[in-house]
Amino acid sequence: MTIATGSDETRIWIFGSSRPLDGQNPILQERLNTFFSQWQSHGEPVSGKWRILDDAFLVVLREPDGAQVSGCSIDSMVNQIKQLESELGLSLLDSSRIFYRRDGAIVSASRAEFKELAAAGVITPDTEVCDTTVSRLSDLKPGGFYKGVKDSWHQRLYDQAVRAR
Repeated sequence: MTIATGSDETRIWIFGSSRPLDGQNPILQERLNTFFSQWQSHGEPVSGKWRILDDAFLVVLREPDGAQVSGCSIDSMVNQIKQLESELGLSLLDSSRIFYRRDGAIVSASRAEFKELAAAGVITPDTEVCDTTVSRLSDLKPGGFYKGVKDSWHQRLYDQAVRAR
């Protein structure tokens, strides 16, 4: 899936949703399109875009042709996401959720649930997880965002669960 054009170094933020996201939702479209058409950093326009990935993730991109982002412009984006959470009745800023692929679909679990699933053998070293900590467009390539537990930071949680059995 093409998220955006631009340099591999294009800055991205990934927000995992507590329930499926519909990129055609009129509230989502209106709020995000309005925000990104007016996004600024120190009075200069930031060229930002958004996309929905796998019906589970809101991906925000800062395109290279706009102003650099700073703390205040990132805060304004996060505040917009908080407003969306409230309006749409979902969670996008809960960084404690772990997203993984099960039967072809992206699902999420708390860290405790993830460990329980690992201890029960449902999650294995080859289970595909989503690394929502990635920050560059190039990270969305195969092996960057989607990777096996054994190739990601999730391996630590897996190991803790297996040792605790």
